[in-house]
Amino acid sequence: MAVFRYRALSAAGDMVTGEIEAPSEVAAIARLNERTLLPIQAVEKGASSRFTLSLTRGERLAPAELALFIQQLARLLAASLPLDRALEILTTLVEDGPSRRIVARLLGRVRDGSSLAEAMSAEKNVFPRLCISMVRAGEEGGAVRAVLERVAEFLVRSEAIRQKVISALVYPVILTVVALGSVALILTLVIPQFETMFTDAGAKLPMATRIVLLASKGLRGYWLWLLLGLVLLVGAARGLGSLGQIQRLRDRLLLRLPLLGGILIRFEVSRLCRSLAVLLANGVPAARALSLAGATVGNRLMVEAIETLATRFKEGAALAPSLEATGRFPPLAVQLIQIGEETGRLAEMLQQVADIYDQEVERVLQRGMALLIPVITIVMGLLVAFIMAAVMTAMVSISELAG
Repeated sequence: MAVFRYRALSAAGDMVTGEIEAPSEVAAIARLNERTLLPIQAVEKGASSRFTLSLTRGERLAPAELALFIQQLARLLAASLPLDRALEILTTLVEDGPSRRIVARLLGRVRDGSSLAEAMSAEKNVFPRLCISMVRAGEEGGAVRAVLERVAEFLVRSEAIRQKVISALVYPVILTVVALGSVALILTLVIPQFETMFTDAGAKLPMATRIVLLASKGLRGYWLWLLLGLVLLVGAARGLGSLGQIQRLRDRLLLRLPLLGGILIRFEVSRLCRSLAVLLANGVPAARALSLAGATVGNRLMVEAIETLATRFKEGAALAPSLEATGRFPPLAVQLIQIGEETGRLAEMLQQVADIYDQEVERVLQRGMALLIPVITIVMGLLVAFIMAAVMTAMVSISELAG
């Protein structure tokens, strides 16, 4: 049996702390519920817990931490606590100053008479428009807790997909960096050992050998300038990347890439459909929901397509034909959405489309990584082989000249 330290709310709304024995964290939570306690934090001695609320430093919340905040708030409201009391309890769970100030500002605005949506809208850098609009719709329909639970679920699933994409790219990036580092070591440490011998021989070196020697000299003599140039290039790319035309050109090129383009389209369609489904399910008007859901999309070409779609939709066109007319959405998504419109189950069908493309993204990523890693390995192997062949060819030429 493990021992868990817990913090929970009693039926009277008081914070209760203590320790409980249980075989697992889930069992500890269940035992607390049996005691009519609402678990806020459950930590095994010497370990961390997912029930601990820890927000990012700075006046922003990371997506995963924002989802945790929303989940905790929904859990507290489920205990029939007033909103201001729930926010007051959350301020005691936040560990760092800046994040505590965010929650405190929410609490202050709520106590001054603002609704939760109004308090969140004053923190636009913290809470996305989608979250604020859904909370406002929940307040109008009297279902704030249910809406918060859906918002948290949406944020968790969106973050899970994003993390899968990042995780899938970590190994290829590490492999590329290590391989390039190995090539740099060969050029700066190994090749100079042969350079003197080649120079003293006075023989005409093969073209490949001269290219390798030139690369070695350039890397050794100008590595600082190369590094500075790389930093300036990255800075210039980030600066130009903020320009609308450059962003549009970049996004167009990304969508046309053989493997990455397909992943991006599926990812953006999934994010759009999931956002739209959650908004429609919570009573947000369709035209307003489409505009808000479009704000969650990152690719500018997709955003422009959604803006065109929203215009046609406001003019009375059906959603599925409008999607098809943009030329940016896969046929399967269009067909399923059309079925949803015809059967009156649009929100449910949008959710299914999002699930389908989440699975597609994961499958394509796995397949792409299975191809990308061998390609990187082969390319770097060929590069090292070229360097070694250039050295060996020069040595053979010198030996023949000496013979």
